[in-house]
Amino acid sequence: MPDFIKGVRLEEPPVRYRGERILSLLEKLHEGGSSNIKDVDFMDEYLAAAVYYLFFLPAPILAEAEHKDPRRAKQYALLRLLASSPKLSMVRRKTIADSTTSTVASAVFLEHLLRELSKNSESTRSSGGSREEGVRHSNRPSMSNYMLQQAVEKALEATHDIARQAREIKNLTARFTAGTGSILSLEDSVAEVLKLAKNTDVKIILEALRSIQDIDAYIKRRLVRSPRGELDGYELGSDVERIVPSELALPYEAFSVKLAESSLLLYRKVLPETRGPFHILLDKSGSMMGLKIIWAKAVAIALAQRAARERRPFMIRFFDSIPYPLMKIGKRVRGRDVVKMLEYLARIRANGGTDITRAILTATEDIASMKSFSQSDIVLITDGEDKIAIDAVRRSLARVKARLHTVMVHGNNFDLKSISTTYMTVTRLDKESALKVIVHV
Repeated sequence: MPDFIKGVRLEEPPVRYRGERILSLLEKLHEGGSSNIKDVDFMDEYLAAAVYYLFFLPAPILAEAEHKDPRRAKQYALLRLLASSPKLSMVRRKTIADSTTSTVASAVFLEHLLRELSKNSESTRSSGGSREEGVRHSNRPSMSNYMLQQAVEKALEATHDIARQAREIKNLTARFTAGTGSILSLEDSVAEVLKLAKNTDVKIILEALRSIQDIDAYIKRRLVRSPRGELDGYELGSDVERIVPSELALPYEAFSVKLAESSLLLYRKVLPETRGPFHILLDKSGSMMGLKIIWAKAVAIALAQRAARERRPFMIRFFDSIPYPLMKIGKRVRGRDVVKMLEYLARIRANGGTDITRAILTATEDIASMKSFSQSDIVLITDGEDKIAIDAVRRSLARVKARLHTVMVHGNNFDLKSISTTYMTVTRLDKESALKVIVHV
């Protein structure tokens, strides 16, 4: 069959596989629609793949070819309208050379295209009086092209917002562990990314997180001196295992004096500090509803990013009067881990009471289950003024070698202040307050 885009052979297995994946996503999106995907005569894996490469390639060029098959001719006409649309460039700013976002955009575009064509078809039939008259009316070349063009434009408008959010999700995963793209590939989580990209709650969380996106500049690796670590500079001392070779060229007497005075020039070597799990406790009681819970979720994502940079296991648990299920991410973060965390954060709503003591004791049990012998940190974000069982909490924290960092949102709790290693009060839910939490816990 003739190709639609120059350089893209639609018969090749990888190209067809890409189209089949997009069709699979499209079927999930179109569930409940007025028409079945299999009943649409021009919809197949070849069209889906061609739409994908129009979004993905930096400079796609449509192939000039005669399409005698009416189905292929209709597909080519659709692609020409898509390629010539001025709105395509807005979407392509988010999709070029990004396979995940291009796949999401292709499925969303085709889904909205089908819905728009279905609406136009229903409108034509209702105005024409009968189904047969509506079909004949829609088959007129001028009307058909006009309806198709309008459907393409509206579908691109809807695709733009989804593609932008999908790109933000992709960028968020990349910021967790830069330089390990193979680990962070989202190709196996495209369906989940698409679901998140259409989620309004995720959009709100990402907007809150956008104001503190430059946290990498504030996250510093904690290092410890080690004779077998990586080179970090120079220092004076007497450790001959780390001696700079130029010192060996000194006369014997001069070398002996510098050795006795610990003034030999040495390499300074360091290793990343080994630390235990990073555990976030998020209060989801009714008083946290609104901007408080959104800000807390954004801070939790930023703290997860810090944990990834420090190669620490990360755990997060919501609580009100009872603790809720635990979300855990290991030291090596994968793209699907970030997707699952976003799903978890977006799913939780603020309501219920507050039991801080029970939440902290549960967090210490979580850390104990990790069997870590290094210093761990629990970050408690709450606005609650609940009474704390101070002795029980102190014993539990000491047992697992954990430090408690309390972030009080628009409130104060003297019991928590007395047992916390770090105690911060937040009066303004802005970037400065978020950075203060991220840096100092």
